[in-house]
Amino acid sequence: MKKNLTQWLGLGLGMCLLAGCAGQKFQAVPSGFLSTYEHLKPVDTMTWRYVDAPRLAIYTQFKIAPVEILVKNYNGRPVTPEQKQRMADYIRSSVIAALEKSYAIVDGPSPETAEIRIAVTDAYKADNRLGISVEGEIQDSLSSAQVAAVMRAGLGERYLGDWWDATSARQIIDRWTHGLRQAIDTAHVW
Repeated sequence: MKKNLTQWLGLGLGMCLLAGCAGQKFQAVPSGFLSTYEHLKPVDTMTWRYVDAPRLAIYTQFKIAPVEILVKNYNGRPVTPEQKQRMADYIRSSVIAALEKSYAIVDGPSPETAEIRIAVTDAYKADNRLGISVEGEIQDSLSSAQVAAVMRAGLGERYLGDWWDATSARQIIDRWTHGLRQAIDTAHVW
């Protein structure tokens, strides 16, 4: 795992150097949250993704693990436990809203259940825009085998308020959870 993380960090640095480092803060960089990074493939400089569509298609219900907020500081100030909890609560409610009309949200494992794990790994200002980086994965609830994963940085349209409560933060999160729903739906059609 440590070797894979070192390789991914080196690759991210190499991409930064090739891109002239202008967008360095916006590069998706592994935090160590995911169970494995070995399957991820670049979509663009802000997104790395992996989906095992045939395997993802077997899950009809989802367990949502507690959302982790790994951000320690934002704009030079420490992030409080209350701020972390507000962001985690919003992400969880956005995931539930995106999935609950078509999929059961459950509390325990089963052969038809996959677990969704999400972490916010960074929050930053980019000019007058909010940037948030996230890592997430879908695992088999019984074996913990990874069946989908994403590592993504996102920028909001505009920046208003504090990062954990900004309209732009909610927009970024809602776009991500919409993408999560699309990936699951696509696997079920596959």
